[in-house]
Amino acid sequence: MELETLDDRALVARTQEGEREAFSALVSRYQDRVVNLVYRRLNDREAALDVAQEVFIKAYRGLEGFEGNSQFFTWLFRITMNETVSARRRTARRRPPLSLDRGNSDGERLPEPPDSSYEPAAAAERNDETAMIRRAIYELDDDVGQVLVLRDIEGLSYQEIASILGIPVGSVKSRIHRARQVLKDRLAKVIERE
Repeated sequence: MELETLDDRALVARTQEGEREAFSALVSRYQDRVVNLVYRRLNDREAALDVAQEVFIKAYRGLEGFEGNSQFFTWLFRITMNETVSARRRTARRRPPLSLDRGNSDGERLPEPPDSSYEPAAAAERNDETAMIRRAIYELDDDVGQVLVLRDIEGLSYQEIASILGIPVGSVKSRIHRARQVLKDRLAKVIERE
């Protein structure tokens, strides 16, 4: 049986039994989502790759104690969020935060869906807007930034977010509301200045 066809529970069980290829299948299944999740909070592709690698190392080492009380991806995303917060703290000590007013330095962009009606001027404007939104999300405090990324970018349910972050669903809802309001206010200020 192909490992890729197995569900997460079966892959976890096989990994716990010592089958490394089963964990490789889990990594393949979730690595893009983990990297993108980290990238949305760090705004640095290389750092996101490093943190994602650390996430999977910690997940592999901790999988022996995973009891399956939650879904694997929920457990993995909790590790991801914790590692991302730690990376943001380390980064904050080394350099000042990005400003919404600052132009896009050398940060890489995530791939965008292909646009069949490509117009260079429109594409440049979208890239500027995307970079501005990405920087605004990056600048959000961890408590609200995490929920915003998990809900609006990853598309997770309130319950899944609550499980990942270990907070009540009501707190998730209020943090999402606050994050959207802060993001809206910041973007409005940037637009007013232009």
